Amino acid sequence: MLALIISAFAVLVSLGSFVVAYMSDRRSQMPVLQFMWESAQNDAAEPKWWLMNVGRGPATNVVVAQTARTSLTRGLNREVWYNPVLVPSIPADGKLALTWLGGTMGLDCGLGASYTDGHRCFYTTKCGDDVNMVYVGLHIPRWPLLKLHGRKAVKTWWGVEDLSGPQWSPATDGHVRRRWWLPRRFGLSRRLGGWADPVRSYRPPPGTPTSAGTPPA
Repeated sequence: MLALIISAFAVLVSLGSFVVAYMSDRRSQMPVLQFMWESAQNDAAEPKWWLMNVGRGPATNVVVAQTARTSLTRGLNREVWYNPVLVPSIPADGKLALTWLGGTMGLDCGLGASYTDGHRCFYTTKCGDDVNMVYVGLHIPRWPLLKLHGRKAVKTWWGVEDLSGPQWSPATDGHVRRRWWLPRRFGLSRRLGGWADPVRSYRPPPGTPTSAGTPPA
């Protein structure tokens, strides 16, 4: 009996060590993106918005979007997100200028970014009223990064000059099906790909323009 207890205890210790090691590895690669406003430092510089990685790992598959107003909480909460833009990966301690947002501090809208780490796990940053909130999981819509019905829903950062034109690819929680078995703390998805891939169930609003400027088929 004693030998059985010792064996069971050893298994539990091994399992606990594995979990601790896995979580430590995840934290060592976790990206944390923050929206930051930077005023002009000299006459030649222009004020602009930046997306800065203050985490320990690179942020990949980064999509930046806007919303009229964000609750800064988990989930979509009936928020309408639009103008998705795909930007390059951002290394730890790196930053990227969001030039298409212009040089105005008060955008009169909320900002959001979804991104993944080296394990393809999703993270989300929501920004509103100069407050940044970071969550594990996908808590803004995930638009298809490739073509959908022959058109793209997401613009690439080098192809966006400004926001003077009409909005593109608006989406709410009604346009991406949430998996019923997924814990709510992960929002729409926990990882990129697999059964929880929200891209596969994305449905654009009927009659709304994509990034190509024409209604989807």
